Amino acid sequence: MLSLLTLLRNKAIQAKSIILGISLLTSACVPDFLVSNPDWVVIEAGDHESLPKRKVGILFSPGEVSATVTFDSSCIYDVGKVDEQDWNKVIGLGFVGSKNQDITVGTPPHQIDGARVGWRWNPQRGRIDLGAYVYVDAKRIDFKIAETALNTPTKLTIKIDYNKKMYQIMGGQPIPFTHNKTFAYKTGLYFGGNQPAPHQIRVKIVD
Repeated sequence: MLSLLTLLRNKAIQAKSIILGISLLTSACVPDFLVSNPDWVVIEAGDHESLPKRKVGILFSPGEVSATVTFDSSCIYDVGKVDEQDWNKVIGLGFVGSKNQDITVGTPPHQIDGARVGWRWNPQRGRIDLGAYVYVDAKRIDFKIAETALNTPTKLTIKIDYNKKMYQIMGGQPIPFTHNKTFAYKTGLYFGGNQPAPHQIRVKIVD
């Protein structure tokens, strides 16, 4: 009986910790109506994401996450050949649940079960690569799906099929997932890879 009570107490503590972690992830978000130019998200030089955060929030059983995104000339960058193929991220979501998530190790939920659209500047083609950037039970899957030109509004979509347990990103190859989670949060614009933004990066994101 004592061991059962201990187990239940530990589960409750873990659940509260996860909820607290998600609250911290989204609490610094600035709503669009408080921003003078709400569609543009800006990452300053030396940062990985906008501060405060933008375009994030809580989701319940989302079937789709989508936005129309425009990359301008600030998204041309040079981080060197070693990191040139690293994916930045633009829209996405992370799922939250007690299974396989222990926030005490410092891994955010979207790096355990989550799906995002990756983007990177392709200097050879002079365009923006777009791809899937997914974690399934903490294992990363990433691949290029499409590309877009600068200053061109592009619809990005992540579909979640709970019956088939599949993500589909921008109509690309479906990616199976293993979790039964339905509580999620939106992730925002992120630069990196391991390198921060080399200069100010601006992306227009219209939900």
